[in-house]
Amino acid sequence: MKTLIALLLLAGTAQAEPITSVYSDFDIAKCKTVSTSEEDGGGVWKCKGINGFDVIYSEGDLRGTVGFGKYADDQCTSHQSFGHFNSPGTKIEWRMEKGKPFATIMRWFTDNGEPDGKQNWLVVTKLNGKDACRTALIDTKYTNANAVAQQKAESSKNFNCEKDLPEVVASTAMKADEIMSGIPCTP
Repeated sequence: MKTLIALLLLAGTAQAEPITSVYSDFDIAKCKTVSTSEEDGGGVWKCKGINGFDVIYSEGDLRGTVGFGKYADDQCTSHQSFGHFNSPGTKIEWRMEKGKPFATIMRWFTDNGEPDGKQNWLVVTKLNGKDACRTALIDTKYTNANAVAQQKAESSKNFNCEKDLPEVVASTAMKADEIMSGIPCTP
C-alpha cells in the first residue's frame, strides 16, 4: 500500500517538460552560398541552425525569405516575405520542447523607403516538417514584445498554414496580408 501511495504522489507531482529557448547566430557572411543572381543581387544561402535544422535564406529584389530543416524548400515560410524591402536580424530564437524545436522567433527589419518607414518585427514561425509557416508578427515597439513573441510561438502548434493568417501584434491595427506575401499558404 505504501508503494502505491508513493507512486501516486510521484505521478501527481510530475510536471510537463518546460518549454525553453536555444539561440543561434545568423550571419549570411558565414553561410554557404548555394546560388547567386546577378540580375537582382540576390541568392540562396545555407546556414547552420541547431539540431539538424539548417537555415535556408533566399533573397531577391532586397526581400528575403527563410526556411528551416530538411524540408525548407517545400515549406510555406520559404515563400513568405514582407512586401517592403527587408532583411533578417542576426539571432534566431528556437523554442524547444522535449529537446526539439517547434517554432522560431527571428527579428526582421523592413523599410518602405519613406523617412519614417523603417520597422522592426519579431516573426514567429511554426516548425513542423513541411508544415512550417509564419504565424505571428510582433512590432518590436509593442510592450513586452519578446514575451509576446514567445507566447505566440507556444500557440503556433495549432496554426493551420493553409487557412490561417498570421496575427499582427502592433499598436496600429493591421492585417498580415497588408504587409506580407505568401499567406495563407497554398499547397
